[in-house]
Amino acid sequence: MRETKQKQVVLNAVLNSCDHPTAETILMRCKAELPSVNLATVYRNLNALSLENKIRRLAISGGDRFDKTLHSHAHFKCVNCHCVFDIDNVNISDIIENAKGNVNTVLGIDLTVNGVCLSCAKNS
Repeated sequence: MRETKQKQVVLNAVLNSCDHPTAETILMRCKAELPSVNLATVYRNLNALSLENKIRRLAISGGDRFDKTLHSHAHFKCVNCHCVFDIDNVNISDIIENAKGNVNTVLGIDLTVNGVCLSCAKNS
C-alpha cells in the first residue's frame, strides 16, 4: 500500500497513544487533522500498518485494539472500564520454550490478563 497523508495520520494517532485505542478512537483523533477521514479509511490503514509491522493489532474481547509497542509483551484488560495497558517483565521466552514440545514454529504470542484495574476497584 502506498504512503498517503491518511496513512501517516493514522500511524501517528497510534504512535502518540498510550491507551491501546480502538479504530473508533483512532478515527476521532484523526478527525482533528483530517476532518473528512472516515472509519473505512482508518480500518484500511490500520490493516496495512499492522501487516507492515509498524503497529500491532491486539485481538481482545470487545474488539481489536492497536498498540505502538512491537516487542513481545503481555496486556491487562479491565472487565469493568475496558482499559488496556501493557504488562512488562513477563518472561515470554519461558512461554515459547514450554510451547516447543508441542509445536513446530511459534509465530507470536498474544497474552491478555483480564481482571479489575485499580481505578475500578477503588470506585466500587
